[in-house]
Amino acid sequence: MRLHFFTVEDPKWLAFFGLLQVNARLVDRIGSRMERETGLPPSWFEVLAQLHDGPKRMSELAESLTLSRGGATRLIARIEEAGLVVREIPSHDRRATFARMTEAGEAALERAKPVHFAAVEEHFSRHITEEQAAAIRTAFARVLVGEGFECGPLTTAESLTADGTTPAPDAAPARDAAPAHDAAPAHDAAPA
Repeated sequence: MRLHFFTVEDPKWLAFFGLLQVNARLVDRIGSRMERETGLPPSWFEVLAQLHDGPKRMSELAESLTLSRGGATRLIARIEEAGLVVREIPSHDRRATFARMTEAGEAALERAKPVHFAAVEEHFSRHITEEQAAAIRTAFARVLVGEGFECGPLTTAESLTADGTTPAPDAAPARDAAPAHDAAPAHDAAPA
């Protein structure tokens, strides 16, 4: 079996590399601006945004975070000390702990949202068209679903294609399965 390795001319590898470059540079710029203008660190904004629809089980919240996955418990503790969230143990399930946004947290999120959206517009959105944004969103959704992840607004059925007509991938492979690009197509395989 012949293995296929990506080259710098490979458009899919370049797309992945572009994702890394944009993420590495823009997350810091957007986060710095938000913190400078609102006093809210980007990881705090992310937690509050995750809680805007209501309380979340701590384990679900930790899984959904992108900026501070490893230290979610400590992060929530710091945000709780600032009075923006509370942790609660519901009477119907004493084994679970939920995080809930307080009124102060709601106010902080509302103050930060316009700054966040303006920073995203300045550093990202103004450089791409609506069609490019839809294609990017669709590609990210397909990768997430294909790898067995969910991400609310990205992995809804409507988000899986730019035009909303192509269904989600049939089945998500196991996370530790070998990527499809490692194996050569059957017609390229060496004779047995």
